[in-house]
Amino acid sequence: MTQGSIRVLFFGAAADRAGVREAEVSADVATLDELWPLVEQQHPDLSPMRGTLAFAVNGEYARGGDRVSPGDEVAVLPPVSGG
Repeated sequence: MTQGSIRVLFFGAAADRAGVREAEVSADVATLDELWPLVEQQHPDLSPMRGTLAFAVNGEYARGGDRVSPGDEVAVLPPVSGG
């Protein structure tokens, strides 16, 4: 990973739509909400899923206003069904 970038991991249906399991976003952003448009720019097929996705930053569940920094790892988690 290059300095100043955020590692983004895609799981399940999000990985299928992104076409990759991992991406790197070079960004100086402060929150997940600011990061998301950059992820969508690289992987536009994810856009329809935005309302159903969950996120984790460095292994901890996070919400849109939560902070992200260069060097962080962001997981993009699709909804899970089953029982």
